[in-house]
Amino acid sequence: MASTELGPRLKHFRQMQQLTQTELADKLHVSRQTVSSWETGRNQPDIATITQLATLYHLSVDAILLDTATTLSSPTKQSIQPSLTLPTVLLGILLVERITQFSNFSAFYWIDFLILLLLILIGNLLIAHHHLSVWTSRVHWIGLTGFALLSFISGSLNAFDMGFGLMTTCQFSGLVVAIVLVRKYWQFRSAKLR
Repeated sequence: MASTELGPRLKHFRQMQQLTQTELADKLHVSRQTVSSWETGRNQPDIATITQLATLYHLSVDAILLDTATTLSSPTKQSIQPSLTLPTVLLGILLVERITQFSNFSAFYWIDFLILLLLILIGNLLIAHHHLSVWTSRVHWIGLTGFALLSFISGSLNAFDMGFGLMTTCQFSGLVVAIVLVRKYWQFRSAKLR
């Protein structure tokens, strides 16, 4: 393995974790210049440092050292970037309920607001898939948290006298998002402890 192969992979894995060279250097207790020299191929990290990097990036040592197509697609990218599945399914459910349920105008305006919030989150995710950044990921998780709270609370309080169908849909949507958020939090927490 030539040093020119390892450097770009180290840079790729660091960027996938959304770390700067300085942040990575602090975690490894080395200088930023050392990290830079690894990524440019001037030097290579020792095996102990590669093991630390593998642990930090939640990868095997082989994934860091071997040049395979699977390493550059990196499974950590999927854990960093939120999925479009949940907001899309919720959007579909709310649209069907909006069309099929009978209720008053204020309840429909509320459902329209929740649909608009989901559309904004989906747009944010589409931007995030093209331009990976911490900001778009945070907006997504904060938006989903807001959606869960607003849906569950409005459904529980039967806000706007929305009727049983819309009330149940709001409660169910909020509960599903809350469960997903708690699950993601525990996955993130357990990954940090490893």
